[in-house]
Amino acid sequence: MAGRKKLPATFEIIRGNIMKYGNPLALNGKEISSWAKELNLPTTGKLLFYTGGEYQLLPYIDSLVKTMSIIDPNSGLFSLLMKVRGLVNKTGINAEKIYASILAKDKQRYRSINYKAAVILKRLGYDLCYNGAEELYSGALLYELGFWKDLKKHAPKVIEYINKTGAETIICLSPHAAEMFKLIFPEMTGFPDVKVRTFVDMVAEKANQLPKIKLEKPVVIHDSCRLARDLGVFDEIRVILEAMGAEYVEPLRNKDWTTCCGGPSKLLFPDVSKVVSGRRITELAETGADRALISCPYCLSALEGGLKTTDDSLILEDLVEFIYRGFEDNERVE
Repeated sequence: MAGRKKLPATFEIIRGNIMKYGNPLALNGKEISSWAKELNLPTTGKLLFYTGGEYQLLPYIDSLVKTMSIIDPNSGLFSLLMKVRGLVNKTGINAEKIYASILAKDKQRYRSINYKAAVILKRLGYDLCYNGAEELYSGALLYELGFWKDLKKHAPKVIEYINKTGAETIICLSPHAAEMFKLIFPEMTGFPDVKVRTFVDMVAEKANQLPKIKLEKPVVIHDSCRLARDLGVFDEIRVILEAMGAEYVEPLRNKDWTTCCGGPSKLLFPDVSKVVSGRRITELAETGADRALISCPYCLSALEGGLKTTDDSLILEDLVEFIYRGFEDNERVE
């Protein structure tokens, strides 16, 4: 149609990759599941640990956004990149993944969060299964970016994956995946009759088994919009911290009144995202805490970006990393 505006190139790349490869940046099963090698988790079982590749993908997505934000879509350089992409894709290798992986930082950190989360759950007595080689992305970005027709095509593939594991309960590491499985998919397709839980509430359920942790200063909690508002999971974080003997403080806006991390606008308006995330960093730092705890991969990534725009020396730590550190400190004492 004449005059019809095109979607941002980043959107099209992410949409196309999810539909063709099963995740936003075409990572293969080996790349998605490399963190789990040492654990030897069974691929089938009643309790499915589901990462959706979200922590694994974020460094690549951040690099892609950075790349696209500095290249004019109307420029010759962008046209060349797209041509290269087409040529490389014919060989079965995704160009965005190659380019983004060159720039990607913190890959090891984000991947290790999956490992640490699985270890924590196992130490709490949960018998996990995980089929990383076949794990598909939940499709959250298709939903959030408005690609409804594509989501309806992608959903049956995700459901097939879940059914193959024989799971009765799914533990979602990312609240975005939990929202999809608990609230979105059941309304639009034949989602299997399984319980959908988050890592946070599964840990809170066995909080009495968590180790104590020593802190010099209180930590501040950043509640994820998806986790707190959409799923109603926020008291559980406080239960976990209290069980670990960790003193915490609350920012002005907390729980289901939490402030956005800036992540939702990153793909379309990366500069706006940095402003929003920078403001949230300031809110967190104003509590006097020197460490903020995050429970969402997208919040962690967005706030890391916002940290670079402020003079604050706040340390950002995923709740998974915090709990795991407690176990490690406890083992050193023993």
